[in-house]
Amino acid sequence: MSLLDPIAPVRAAVGGLLTVLHDLLAGTGLDPAAGTTWLLAVALLVVVVRAALLPLAVRSYRSGLRMRALQPELARIRERFAGRSDAAARREVAERTAALYRERGIRPLAAFVPLLIQIPLFLGLVQALEHAAHASGTAALGSFAAAVAFGAPLAAAAFAGGAPSAFVGIAFLVISAGAQVLTQHVATAGAAPGGRLLLLLPVVTAAAGFAFPIGVTAYWACSALWTLGQQLVLSRVVRLA
Repeated sequence: MSLLDPIAPVRAAVGGLLTVLHDLLAGTGLDPAAGTTWLLAVALLVVVVRAALLPLAVRSYRSGLRMRALQPELARIRERFAGRSDAAARREVAERTAALYRERGIRPLAAFVPLLIQIPLFLGLVQALEHAAHASGTAALGSFAAAVAFGAPLAAAAFAGGAPSAFVGIAFLVISAGAQVLTQHVATAGAAPGGRLLLLLPVVTAAAGFAFPIGVTAYWACSALWTLGQQLVLSRVVRLA
């Protein structure tokens, strides 16, 4: 691994997996050069990655349930030191909170583990597709550079490929943002509402998505839909142990 390109192994692994999935689809009779075949490969990539992360997601969700159940006790700790802002009071609150977490077996940062794992995978996908789009990637991804779906080149950014690219790119970004909003709504049901802050992340991600190839925004949309479905299922089947 080069220190100048630390994401290179991830890029190679993600690009290789995407190629394998694309070849499997082509083996079923689908046109290997068609954009829809590449989009299906991207969707399968989401399924493979997120299915592999499912045990971590279940653990993270259960940890979140424990955190929510712990809120009344945390509130009592804060109330006990209400009106005090000195260093000793802050330290005591922090120590009591940490002790309560240890007693209940809660790791507050556990909820971020699946996300932290997905970040390098996403960056690897972005780089793999960008390299393929500029004919600097592997030969296996070569046909992606010329692939077109619904009139939009998958290698082009939404704002750089004309009207069809803008339409397809916006559609994927709207799906992604909408799924994120619904996921947050399901996740915060019964909790204190977050107001406009809940809309900030979907808006930011949708705006940023215009800079990525449409193939990447397709991954984004599929991943957001998976997250929504996962949240709906976990909210019904996972309970505190």
